[in-house]
Amino acid sequence: MSEWPVAELGDHVDMQVGFPFKSAKFLDQSKHAVRLLRGDNIGQGLLRWDGAKHWPKAEVEAVTSYHVDQGDVILAMDRPWIEAGLKFAYVRPSDMPCLLVQRVTRMRGTATLETDYLRHVIASPAFTGYIKSITTGVNVPHISGKDIKKFRFPLPPLETQRRIASILGVYDDLIEVNRRRIAVLEEMARGLFEEWFVRFRFPGHEAVPILDTQDGPLPEGWTWDRIGDVAAYVNRGIAPKYDDEAETLVIGQKCIRDQRLSLVLARKQSKNVPIEKVVQPGDVLINSTGTGTLGRVAQAEQVLPGLTVDSHVTIVRPNLPEDRDYLGLSLFAMQPVFEHLGAGSTNQTELARSAVQSQMLVWAPVDLRARFGLMVRPMRELAEQLAQQNSTLAASRDLLLPRLISGQLSVAEAERELEEAA
Repeated sequence: MSEWPVAELGDHVDMQVGFPFKSAKFLDQSKHAVRLLRGDNIGQGLLRWDGAKHWPKAEVEAVTSYHVDQGDVILAMDRPWIEAGLKFAYVRPSDMPCLLVQRVTRMRGTATLETDYLRHVIASPAFTGYIKSITTGVNVPHISGKDIKKFRFPLPPLETQRRIASILGVYDDLIEVNRRRIAVLEEMARGLFEEWFVRFRFPGHEAVPILDTQDGPLPEGWTWDRIGDVAAYVNRGIAPKYDDEAETLVIGQKCIRDQRLSLVLARKQSKNVPIEKVVQPGDVLINSTGTGTLGRVAQAEQVLPGLTVDSHVTIVRPNLPEDRDYLGLSLFAMQPVFEHLGAGSTNQTELARSAVQSQMLVWAPVDLRARFGLMVRPMRELAEQLAQQNSTLAASRDLLLPRLISGQLSVAEAERELEEAA
């Protein structure tokens, strides 16, 4: 163990809470309006800007003190938890400019605490456990700035802080590079899909006439079809028997976010699974119960033996191998439709199997679907490989982090290990 002094966070951090706002001003969505950094925009380690609210450009000057800077550490004070853990992030260049609003706090290191080191302290299991202990409230769980400042942690010298931040930053930088590559690959696949199947600028389109149909114009030989008619299988999953000693996993709604499937929150279950409900590579999965997550879409790429979904998730299975990417990207584009198809009371909203089956989509000729798959499959496979690499990098970093900032592992030893791994 180190002999670093134990410090109280409030003595070494500059903390600011955001400003109150009026929801009516959210109406300004112009390109010159500034994004508002709210609790809803904070993920685990990343800021998410889908559905961001904006502040009118004309009124930005009055709240300039609430601008955030690159590297600032951000923490949600209301509902500080998401499915995967604590809602915190640090500000990247792509997140700027934005304005900090109420019930979100911004933290920066002072002369005795490097901000780059602070972000790893906030990411540590020790801080996460402390936040759990100070969270109060039933309807709206929350934490106070006063309590956040009372967190105690070992404080190494500044040079040691910089070395530790540099070691952990290598993992963060690799993850960030992969994340950007994934985003580019996914955008390329989506762009090609839209060019061919939305704008109808597919190879040879010049020789194919566009015909008027009752559902809209289509190239000759294309059709409008129901999902239920072009998919091999559309159904909900099982009612699982959860068992921590079991060997197979079941996917729930929390596993589907940002059009990606993550098994981090999948649970073990021991119930026998009908063969048709075992998830296959290429299956499209749609959240089908409740509010907030209903309608989210993901597609299974690599799967584990016996993997299944629970009864709150719908499986849509391609009919042909060559339909895998075409069907997947078609249903990704339809996520906003699925999100608004739920029926029932607020807490029991359901996306019925029949509602999924009856939705119409453009169905191109099989040779064009196959050609599209041949072009985008390498992109999507590489994106999946990079996502798996990120999972491995994050796991390695998360194992190293608490040992470094507690002093259990010497900085010199960690630097040697990193050099050997390079």
